[in-house]
Amino acid sequence: MGDIFGKICSIFLAVIILFGMPLIYMNERAKTAEQMYLLTEATHFVDSVCNTGCISGQMLRTFYASLAHDAAVYEVTFLHEQPEYVYDEAAESYVCCETYHDEEDIRRQVERGCDYFFSRGDFLLITIEKKAGFALIPGIEDRTVSIRYGGTVKYEAY
Repeated sequence: MGDIFGKICSIFLAVIILFGMPLIYMNERAKTAEQMYLLTEATHFVDSVCNTGCISGQMLRTFYASLAHDAAVYEVTFLHEQPEYVYDEAAESYVCCETYHDEEDIRRQVERGCDYFFSRGDFLLITIEKKAGFALIPGIEDRTVSIRYGGTVKYEAY
C-alpha cells in the first residue's frame, strides 16, 4: 500500500514539474513582454508631450487605443507637477512651491475640445497599472505588471 502511494505521489510531482514549470516560465516571459510594451507606449506618449508641450484629444485617444489592443484592463493616472516660485516675505527670498494637477484636470480640458498645455520646466508623470487580465492561478490577482514614467517638458515650440 505504501509503495502505491509513493508511486502516485511521484507521478503527480513529475506531472507538476513537467507541465507546471514551463507554464510558469512562459507566464513570466509574457508579463515581461507586456511590461516592455507598456513602457514603450508610455515613453512614446510622455516624450511627445514633453517635446510639444501639450496633450491633444487625438494624442490621448491614440494612447488609450494602443493600450486597448491587449486583453487586459489598465488604470492610467497622470500627474502634472508645475513648479512656481513665490516670494516669501519672512525669509526675503523666493521659495519653490509645486502645484499638482491630476488626470481629472487633464481629461476635463481635453473633453471640452481644448488642448491641455504645459509650461517649460513642468513635470509629467504617468503610471500604468494592470487591474485585470489573464491569471495563471484563478482567484489570485497579479499586480506585478505596472510602470511609471515621467519627464520634464521642454516645449520645443519656443
